[in-house]
Amino acid sequence: MVLPTPNASIRLLLVVLASLLLAHRPDSSLSAEPFELSESYPADGSDSMPVSIAVQLRFSEPVEADTLTSIELFRVDDSGGRVKVEIRPATDLTNASITLVPERYLSPFSRYELIGDQRLKAKGDHAFSPFNVSFRTGEGISETQRGLMFSKETFDRNRSMTTVSFGPDRRLYAADAFGNLVRWEIDDRGRPEKRTTLLSDRSESRQYIDLEWDPEATADNLIVWVSYGERTNYEEERRFFTGTIARLTLGEEIVEEIVVKGLPHGREKQGGFETLPHQPNGLVFRDGYLYQSIGSTSSSGGPPNWGIPEQRLSACIVKIDYRNINSPLDVHPLRGYDPINDVGTLQIFATGVRNALEIVSHSNGNLYTAVNLNDRRGPADGVPDDPDIAGDQNLLIEQTTPDQESLLLLREGRHYGFPNPMRGQYVLGGGNPTESEDPFEISDYPVGTYPEPGFAPELMYPIWKYGGTSPNGMIEYLPSESHPLSHALICCFYSAGDIAVMPLDATGLPNAVEKLRGREDKLQFNGPLDITMDPETGIIYVADFGTQNKFGSDGSLCLLRPMP
Repeated sequence: MVLPTPNASIRLLLVVLASLLLAHRPDSSLSAEPFELSESYPADGSDSMPVSIAVQLRFSEPVEADTLTSIELFRVDDSGGRVKVEIRPATDLTNASITLVPERYLSPFSRYELIGDQRLKAKGDHAFSPFNVSFRTGEGISETQRGLMFSKETFDRNRSMTTVSFGPDRRLYAADAFGNLVRWEIDDRGRPEKRTTLLSDRSESRQYIDLEWDPEATADNLIVWVSYGERTNYEEERRFFTGTIARLTLGEEIVEEIVVKGLPHGREKQGGFETLPHQPNGLVFRDGYLYQSIGSTSSSGGPPNWGIPEQRLSACIVKIDYRNINSPLDVHPLRGYDPINDVGTLQIFATGVRNALEIVSHSNGNLYTAVNLNDRRGPADGVPDDPDIAGDQNLLIEQTTPDQESLLLLREGRHYGFPNPMRGQYVLGGGNPTESEDPFEISDYPVGTYPEPGFAPELMYPIWKYGGTSPNGMIEYLPSESHPLSHALICCFYSAGDIAVMPLDATGLPNAVEKLRGREDKLQFNGPLDITMDPETGIIYVADFGTQNKFGSDGSLCLLRPMP
């Protein structure tokens, strides 16, 4: 963190002057500003794009999600004829980054046109500037990628399932965003049947996010840990601090013991419901400790666009000495718990992790998570002001976060690029330390702006070429019988509607990212959020939450059966 160079100071002065002039323009001028496409992947004129592509669009301001169906994709033949391609739109939390998922693989070596017209609306009143993006595909799906083919079967149409887990009793368990914990028996072909509701929240307040089996759980000793937040049932001082970790003992009666409470999250309306963006997420046990991923409470570490600034316990991974917690540990800020300076049972393990739904304890000895990056739409969800850099950084930093989402190999004490002023961390990503291109660089920072101490680019692997695809639930694929994907990480990409495989090399990081597919075409999902597996059969079970702007009303649960 340094003061700007003279050139950067001049540039910053011009930006500030321009902003002052803009602030004094009459309102009628502001309303005339265009609503337009800012970036696209593929970019206009791109060639050799993969046939399995998910199209990414970024707009200058948030989009009315209901109008996204007006965007159309066409395959164009040599004579100029057009064939419409069915696509499914999805949005991020800002509604400024859009993912368009073709229902089938695109044709190889073909030209496509993506068209948007005045039917697309912004949340403001600005007029829309129509766009046309043209690109060509490359070769088709290789038949030599072994182990990637699975057949899909849907077995439940319940909405908004957030987490799914295969139990030590060879039953399937899942929970949703409305306080329901359910269980299925498994028939001799691996298909769930005889659904039973174990817990139900009549107020529909509880939003479950993860299930994790206790290290000592067995078929006769069913202990499962849950992570959840509350949408409605809370004291006012806990409006943004309802994050809870609890231990459930399952039997004729279910005994719930709260272990940690008072964890932070944001609040936002989605699909007609108040939701808890970036609530405390995945749990995993390793070496006698419980680890949890806690999401950021803002989009980019700056203005509290979800109602609350970043907290000491936001955007990080925590390590919990759970066996030494004998009564509920309340980490609400008003209770005085200090995870940085106090030696206690809950400590910060790693920082700078924006939002990671799952943590995987791999058989290679490593902890992994996949991080969900923000696509900034402007100052309302911008970066924090670094006290060592002059001026308003929301005017200076116009670039979005590093243009990919990443797999993180987690190490204690390391930082993964998301700022948090409450911990004295201000620089986004890798900053801009040198004149040359730097890892995870944010080029709008003045040259000489170093990343935060402990920044770990060597432990971060870009798993998608363009942000906004939202990696979430993840497992190590470990079937009892040998399989080409054994020990690979398999991850749900929510917005892209895909499930991808990441084989690991000797460094502990991926050497490829490949999508699971059916025998003839792609596997169809509306919004896959979490994943589990039966080690005996290799069958994968997926919580397909559904689309975000409908808050999962089109969700389901399905199984993926490995094909020879």
